[in-house]
Parts: sequence; C-alpha cells; structure tokens
Amino acid sequence: MSNRRGAVKGAFLLAPLFLAILALHAWGDPMSAELGRAVGAWQYPERSHSIFQIRVPRWRDAAGLAAKELEDFTTRAVRDHGADLAIRHLEQPVKVVLLDPETPELKRFGWAAAETLKDYESLFDETNRTIFLKLERKVVRQDLAAAALHTAAARLLLHDAGATQGDPWLTEGLIGRLEGADPVALRNQTGELPTLQELLKAPRSDFQGILSAKYVRGAKLLTAYLMEQRKADFLTYYRAVRRPGTSPAAEIFKEKFFDTSLLEREWREWIRGPK
Repeated sequence: MSNRRGAVKGAFLLAPLFLAILALHAWGDPMSAELGRAVGAWQYPERSHSIFQIRVPRWRDAAGLAAKELEDFTTRAVRDHGADLAIRHLEQPVKVVLLDPETPELKRFGWAAAETLKDYESLFDETNRTIFLKLERKVVRQDLAAAALHTAAARLLLHDAGATQGDPWLTEGLIGRLEGADPVALRNQTGELPTLQELLKAPRSDFQGILSAKYVRGAKLLTAYLMEQRKADFLTYYRAVRRPGTSPAAEIFKEKFFDTSLLEREWREWIRGPK
C-alpha cells in the first residue's frame, strides 16, 4: 500500500513538471514561466490565515501550525520589543510557502530564492515579501519548524521596522533578541568568538557560511551586552541606523561608542562574568 501511495504522490509531483517542460519547448520561456506559476498554485493551494497567505502542498497538513507559530511569535515580539525597537503589528500581507523537499524546479514557480534551503531552514525574501520554510519528507518536527519560522518572522519584523539597513551583525543580534535567546546559555557555549572589529566589519556572507555559528553567536552576545549594559547608547545608535539617508552604520557605531578598544574589553569581561 505504501508503494502505491508513493507512486500516486510521484505522479502528482512529476506530471506538472512534464507539462512545464513541454510548454518550454512549445512556447518558450515566458509561457513556461506562467505555466510554472499555475502549476505551483495547483500543487500549493493558498490558505489564508489572517494576514498570512500560506501555501502548503495538497498532500501535507501544516498550514495551521505555521499560522499559529507566526501569529504567536509576531504578537510576542510586538508586546516585548515594540517600544524599544519600533516593532509593529504587521499591516501588509505576508506570503508563506512550506516546501516539500520532493518538489522539483522551484524556479519554475517563481521560488528560486528557496532552492538552496535544507530541511528546516527558512528565509524571508524581501523582494516578494515571502517566508519560505523547507520541510522534511515524511513528518513535521514541530520544534524545528517553529524555530525556523520564528527566525524568518524576526527578519520580516525588522525589515518592516527599517532595521535591516545597518550592518549584518545588528540584524543577526536583533533576531536573537526577538527570538528570546538566553545570554547565559550563549556565554556558556564553547568555541571561538570574533573580535569586536571582526564582528563590526563582517559581511553578510560570514553569517551564512562556514563561520556562521561563530559570527551569529558573537552578534547575539554583543546585542545582549549592549542592551543590558549600554541600553541608552545602543537604542540611540539603533534609531540613527533606521533613519534613511544617514551615515554608514559603522560610522554611527564609532560615534556612539567612540572607544571601541574599551568596549571590547568590557564586552569580553561581561562574557566571562558569572554564568
């Protein structure tokens, strides 16, 4: 029986792809792209949950989980951090796509941004205002799915607040803040941390590649330290970064925390402090 179900599922998955390939040969790229989007709409019907427009494969039941996690997380974030970080309730619709790993040729559906995602990885595509989450094949591990959705939702909220215009470390650190990252747990983790200067100058790629764990942890710890020990200065810096047309974020940081050598020492002492 399981083999039969697998065959049926495979037919649902592959038949639309074959149609798209035929369309490519018959009508060229524009018509193929339109057909690809139509196939995506059929395979991933939209289910509206408040402001979230959620697409899930017909054969999977995860829309309710995604809606609840996203609604609960954004509500908590506004309640806990709205005043400090100018986080507001969502006003514009947000697309959410929960991807089945067996869905081929995502670019045919207009979802090329999500092609490199691994199981339980998420992203927020600012261009299309879309949250993507890739599921695993057979089951949905709710803890992993929820954590990935929270990360993407945090990026969405910070984007809407204009807070992603600063340096990458600031975005990653604030994501940790919205997620409720525990500073004590972060301090107790082992492993090398970047220096303050390395963290401030790190490009976005350092937070995504082989060094990502090191830099993301450093960003979360620096943000936690500044919010705990230098909150007024940090929020002044944060508000300045959010203003369009201001100086580069690195210059603003140096202006607000002019003695970065002293800041580095104090930050390291705080990290080594009581666990």
